Amino acid sequence: MHHWTCDFIQVSKAGLLNGLMYYRPDDPVEYLETCLQKVKELGGSERVKWDTFVGPDKRNLPPLNGGQNRRAFYRNVLPESGNFPYRRYDRLPPIHQFSIESDTDLSETAELIEEYEVFDPSRPHPKIILVIGGPGSGKGTQSLKIAERYGFEYISVGELLRKKIHNTSSNRKWSLIAKIITNGELAPQETTITEIKQNLMQIPDSEGIVIDGFPRDVAQALSFEDQICTPDLVVFLACANHKLKERLQNRAEQQGRPDDNLKAIQRRLTNFKQNAAPLVNYFQEKDLVITCNKIK
Repeated sequence: MHHWTCDFIQVSKAGLLNGLMYYRPDDPVEYLETCLQKVKELGGSERVKWDTFVGPDKRNLPPLNGGQNRRAFYRNVLPESGNFPYRRYDRLPPIHQFSIESDTDLSETAELIEEYEVFDPSRPHPKIILVIGGPGSGKGTQSLKIAERYGFEYISVGELLRKKIHNTSSNRKWSLIAKIITNGELAPQETTITEIKQNLMQIPDSEGIVIDGFPRDVAQALSFEDQICTPDLVVFLACANHKLKERLQNRAEQQGRPDDNLKAIQRRLTNFKQNAAPLVNYFQEKDLVITCNKIK
């Protein structure tokens, strides 16, 4: 017994375990004695390899389904019952999804524009002034005054989007964006950025550009800086919410803009209230903000 134990200790454990798992003998002790005899025939434990006790007679593993063929297996697992939601050959219902940003209606120009610099790196960079504030705060009026005062170009992001919607009314993507804006929500960020970039690239050499109505939140600010540039100045038009609401209602009566309906007005004011403070703080940390409180 002592001699058997010593031989067992010297035999490769990995080889023995592989043999045990491969054959799964009914009498493991008898199997181990057979293995030890084989070790002696080989000339010692140093000649034992990982597959020494795995014989050349390959044996197939038992089937997982208990020997059933595939058709019978699926028949048992997925019964042909009317109460079962999906029979074995039924297809799952299609998932109807639509992504505005990845829609095939995107123009080739919009896809390629991301590969190019917005401003010519060989020329002086124009000064960029962003004018932000709540809906009805007078961003358009004040932006035009700044642009005229300094001889800068002027871009109204809201007008840019409304013009695009009007000119592409049959386009599915822009029809959806029109509904989004009419409901008082923000237009898709990447679509808006692309439109701004296209517009900037069409502007001839200018000392500066005033952009009205963008960004509306910190995410848009980050996207603007990443894809266009960091602004030189941000003008924040501060105005109380009740005053904004009053102005929007007056504008709705005078101009009839689709996004000045009562439901959209409330939603836009809510969005502004949620996003204004973080956005202003973001630019304040960069020492870029001038706040104007006296708006007439």
